[in-house]
Amino acid sequence: MPFEELFERHYPDVFRYALVLTNSREDAEDVAAETFARAWTAFREHREPQGPPLPWLFTIARNIATDWWRRRSRRATHLLPHHDGDSRDAVESLLWLESLVRALPPRQREVIALRYHRDLSDREIGRVMGLSESGVRSLVARAIQTLRQHPEIWR
Repeated sequence: MPFEELFERHYPDVFRYALVLTNSREDAEDVAAETFARAWTAFREHREPQGPPLPWLFTIARNIATDWWRRRSRRATHLLPHHDGDSRDAVESLLWLESLVRALPPRQREVIALRYHRDLSDREIGRVMGLSESGVRSLVARAIQTLRQHPEIWR
Protein backbone atom coordinates (compact mmCIF):
# COMPACT_ATOMS: atom_id res chain seq x y z
CA MET A 1 0.00 0.00 0.00
CA PRO A 2 1.41 3.41 -0.90
CA PHE A 3 2.19 5.65 2.07
CA GLU A 4 -0.39 8.28 1.08
CA GLU A 5 -3.14 5.66 1.14
CA LEU A 6 -1.88 4.32 4.48
CA PHE A 7 -2.03 7.84 5.92
CA GLU A 8 -5.51 8.62 4.59
CA ARG A 9 -6.94 5.30 5.71
CA HIS A 10 -5.37 5.07 9.17
CA TYR A 11 -4.75 8.60 10.47
CA PRO A 12 -8.17 8.80 12.21
CA ASP A 13 -7.57 5.42 13.88
CA VAL A 14 -4.10 6.39 15.08
CA PHE A 15 -5.37 9.74 16.34
CA ARG A 16 -8.20 8.13 18.34
CA TYR A 17 -5.81 5.57 19.80
CA ALA A 18 -3.38 8.34 20.74
CA LEU A 19 -6.28 10.16 22.40
CA VAL A 20 -6.90 7.10 24.57
CA LEU A 21 -3.21 7.00 25.48
CA THR A 22 -2.67 10.71 26.16
CA ASN A 23 -6.04 11.96 27.42
CA SER A 24 -5.50 15.17 25.46
CA ARG A 25 -6.58 16.17 21.97
CA GLU A 26 -3.51 18.36 21.45
CA ASP A 27 -1.11 15.67 22.64
CA ALA A 28 -2.91 13.04 20.57
CA GLU A 29 -2.41 15.18 17.47
CA ASP A 30 1.31 15.40 18.29
CA VAL A 31 1.59 11.63 18.83
CA ALA A 32 -0.30 10.87 15.61
CA ALA A 33 1.86 13.28 13.62
CA GLU A 34 5.06 11.79 15.04
CA THR A 35 3.74 8.28 14.35
CA PHE A 36 3.30 9.05 10.67
CA ALA A 37 6.63 10.88 10.50
CA ARG A 38 8.34 7.73 11.78
CA ALA A 39 6.26 5.55 9.49
CA TRP A 40 7.28 7.74 6.52
CA THR A 41 10.94 7.28 7.47
CA ALA A 42 10.41 3.52 7.64
CA PHE A 43 8.77 3.54 4.20
CA ARG A 44 11.60 5.57 2.70
CA GLU A 45 14.08 3.05 4.11
CA HIS A 46 11.98 0.10 2.83
CA ARG A 47 11.09 -1.02 6.38
CA GLU A 48 7.31 -0.97 5.94
CA PRO A 49 5.20 -3.51 7.89
CA GLN A 50 5.08 -7.10 6.72
CA GLY A 51 1.55 -7.69 8.04
CA PRO A 52 -1.45 -5.45 8.61
CA PRO A 53 -0.33 -1.83 8.97
CA LEU A 54 -2.69 -0.75 11.78
CA PRO A 55 -1.10 -2.80 14.60
CA TRP A 56 2.31 -1.59 13.38
CA LEU A 57 1.14 2.03 13.51
CA PHE A 58 -0.43 1.49 16.95
CA THR A 59 2.88 0.09 18.22
CA ILE A 60 4.73 3.16 16.98
CA ALA A 61 2.10 5.44 18.58
CA ARG A 62 2.27 3.54 21.86
CA ASN A 63 6.06 3.85 21.97
CA ILE A 64 5.86 7.58 21.28
CA ALA A 65 3.18 8.10 23.94
CA THR A 66 5.19 6.06 26.47
CA ASP A 67 8.28 8.16 25.81
CA TRP A 68 6.16 11.29 26.03
CA TRP A 69 4.73 10.28 29.43
CA ARG A 70 8.16 9.44 30.75
CA ARG A 71 9.51 12.83 29.71
CA ARG A 72 6.61 14.84 31.05
CA SER A 73 5.59 12.66 34.01
CA ARG A 74 2.26 14.39 34.29
CA ARG A 75 -1.29 13.45 33.47
CA ALA A 76 -3.84 15.38 31.48
CA THR A 77 -7.12 16.06 33.22
CA HIS A 78 -9.61 15.39 30.40
CA LEU A 79 -10.02 12.35 28.23
CA LEU A 80 -12.38 13.89 25.72
CA PRO A 81 -12.00 17.24 24.02
CA HIS A 82 -14.46 20.05 24.58
CA HIS A 83 -17.22 20.07 21.97
CA ASP A 84 -18.74 23.47 21.28
CA GLY A 85 -22.21 23.48 19.79
CA ASP A 86 -23.15 19.90 20.73
CA SER A 87 -26.63 19.26 22.00
CA ARG A 88 -27.13 18.89 25.74
CA ASP A 89 -27.81 15.16 25.39
CA ALA A 90 -24.63 14.61 23.37
CA VAL A 91 -22.56 16.47 25.95
CA GLU A 92 -24.16 14.50 28.80
CA SER A 93 -23.44 11.26 26.94
CA LEU A 94 -19.80 12.25 26.45
CA LEU A 95 -19.46 13.14 30.14
CA TRP A 96 -21.04 9.83 31.13
CA LEU A 97 -18.70 7.92 28.82
CA GLU A 98 -15.72 9.87 30.14
CA SER A 99 -16.61 8.97 33.74
CA LEU A 100 -16.84 5.29 32.81
CA VAL A 101 -13.54 5.31 30.96
CA ARG A 102 -11.86 7.14 33.84
CA ALA A 103 -12.89 4.24 36.07
CA LEU A 104 -10.41 2.09 34.17
CA PRO A 105 -6.67 2.11 34.79
CA PRO A 106 -4.70 3.20 31.68
CA ARG A 107 -3.77 -0.31 30.47
CA GLN A 108 -7.36 -1.52 30.81
CA ARG A 109 -8.60 1.58 28.96
CA GLU A 110 -6.07 0.88 26.21
CA VAL A 111 -6.98 -2.78 25.79
CA ILE A 112 -10.70 -1.97 25.65
CA ALA A 113 -10.07 0.65 22.96
CA LEU A 114 -8.00 -1.77 20.91
CA ARG A 115 -10.45 -4.67 21.30
CA TYR A 116 -13.82 -3.00 20.96
CA HIS A 117 -13.14 0.24 19.17
CA ARG A 118 -10.45 -0.92 16.73
CA ASP A 119 -11.54 -4.60 16.62
CA LEU A 120 -7.99 -5.96 16.77
CA SER A 121 -7.38 -9.64 17.47
CA ASP A 122 -5.78 -10.83 20.72
CA ARG A 123 -2.56 -11.48 18.80
CA GLU A 124 -2.51 -7.97 17.32
CA ILE A 125 -3.32 -6.36 20.68
CA GLY A 126 -0.60 -8.45 22.29
CA ARG A 127 1.90 -7.24 19.72
CA VAL A 128 0.95 -3.61 20.36
CA MET A 129 0.92 -3.87 24.16
CA GLY A 130 3.71 -6.40 24.63
CA LEU A 131 1.42 -9.09 26.08
CA SER A 132 0.66 -12.71 25.34
CA GLU A 133 -2.74 -13.54 23.88
CA SER A 134 -3.85 -14.95 27.22
CA GLY A 135 -2.56 -11.79 28.91
CA VAL A 136 -4.73 -9.73 26.57
CA ARG A 137 -7.81 -11.83 27.38
CA SER A 138 -7.10 -11.53 31.10
CA LEU A 139 -6.69 -7.75 30.90
CA VAL A 140 -9.94 -7.42 28.91
CA ALA A 141 -11.76 -9.54 31.49
CA ARG A 142 -10.45 -7.34 34.34
CA ALA A 143 -11.49 -4.18 32.48
CA ILE A 144 -14.99 -5.50 31.88
CA GLN A 145 -15.26 -6.52 35.52
CA THR A 146 -14.17 -3.02 36.58
CA LEU A 147 -16.83 -1.48 34.36
CA ARG A 148 -19.51 -3.87 35.64
CA GLN A 149 -18.77 -2.75 39.18
CA HIS A 150 -18.86 0.95 38.28
CA PRO A 151 -21.85 2.68 39.93
CA GLU A 152 -22.59 4.79 36.81
CA ILE A 153 -23.57 1.68 34.85
CA TRP A 154 -26.43 0.93 37.19
CA ARG A 155 -27.79 4.48 37.32
